[in-house]
Amino acid sequence: MEEVILLVLGKTFKGGFHVHDYKELSKDTDLKIVSAPDVVAIPLVQHIGNPAVALVKKGDQVKLGEKIGEADGFISASVHSSVSGKVLKVEEYATQRGRHVQTIFIENDGKNTLGYEPLDRDWKSLSEEEIVHIIKEAGITGLGGASFPTHVKVSPPPEKQIDSVIINAAECEPYLTADDITMRTNPQAVVEGLLIIKKAVGAKEAFITIEDNKPEAVEALRPFCDANNVKLVIVKTKYPQGDEKRIIDVTLNRVVPQGKIPADVGVVVNNVSTAKAIYDAVRFGKPLYERIATITGHGAVSPTNALIPIGTPINHIVKELGGLKENAAQIILGGPMMGKAIYSDEFPFEKSTNGLLIMTTEETVKKVASPCIKCNRCAEVCPVRLVPYKLEQAVRFEREDMMQDYDIMACIECGSCSYICPASRPLVESIIIGKNQLRIKNS
Repeated sequence: MEEVILLVLGKTFKGGFHVHDYKELSKDTDLKIVSAPDVVAIPLVQHIGNPAVALVKKGDQVKLGEKIGEADGFISASVHSSVSGKVLKVEEYATQRGRHVQTIFIENDGKNTLGYEPLDRDWKSLSEEEIVHIIKEAGITGLGGASFPTHVKVSPPPEKQIDSVIINAAECEPYLTADDITMRTNPQAVVEGLLIIKKAVGAKEAFITIEDNKPEAVEALRPFCDANNVKLVIVKTKYPQGDEKRIIDVTLNRVVPQGKIPADVGVVVNNVSTAKAIYDAVRFGKPLYERIATITGHGAVSPTNALIPIGTPINHIVKELGGLKENAAQIILGGPMMGKAIYSDEFPFEKSTNGLLIMTTEETVKKVASPCIKCNRCAEVCPVRLVPYKLEQAVRFEREDMMQDYDIMACIECGSCSYICPASRPLVESIIIGKNQLRIKNS
């Protein structure tokens, strides 16, 4: 059989950069299993859209994988219990999203009594509608960080003719290797997850686009791609290659216009871990109640990747995986470029959490900003071709007209400009403030 692997030599997008990404800290470690804590706290908001509606109350007995929160509307997602046990309370609780949300607290009985029926289903016999329904019932959201309800992505309106599906396997964010280990240990599941998405949206072509710094994952995926006519596209390693529109550009040479979505150019894009979750749900009936994430950084005693139950407190995860070094100073959810620092290690682990980055005291010293020297380096690395220093000026002087003239809403908040700035200007931070100001004004 002819190979369908594609090495796109030198192919990349405009802008961006590549630096040492410290993936070696966790890349070659064995996958660990984090045990469920005595009590899990499962937020009813772990996704973009409406909060789920609680299906349980204090005193109820629940089972592992049982649906405890029902999606409320089309853009919403159900949530499931990651343990079996007793509901202690349902109340507002602080989460990593920066606000208090309805959260279900469950006391773990340690029995792991299943609340769903394990299957071994022939997904090829299912209709498109049945696949979408299963994905929705399983509570699957985007696991690359965006947490958009996946059933919405795989059921585009009829006028959107989808011809291609891309699995985003770039994992370009420094330090993170969760998708990498998922591909190396579960290549068949990733490819079949892609094929399930392809069937659901009626696409003709299927691609896995991966950066060239993951040779072991490429070799693991290759036979399954060859056997299923999936094109494995290897591209140059560069941040932020994993941005959805950059992946489409480098894979299909299509540009998604500002304000439009991938479906407008005939494409659906999903993350590696999302594809694996879809495979688990559609083939085996397993809801999304646990996921693989990277726990890493120079402040972590034993950087690694681990399978973690949703709702587990961050401090429980860190303790089980070796704890913190004495000079650990900060925990970031996600990677160093787009992740968010948290003020409490008691926050519950969520579906969207693809990594915990432990930074040291030395790494978290805030740089003092100096005046902009108009070197234009921020514009050179911007993947959207914006002029970040002009946008920062517009926000600083409250020039809303200038924010709009320089297209502030097109910013993808990748942080490339702030990273590269020799004057340490708070570029992306200012842009985020400006975008929020415009949203408030226009709401």
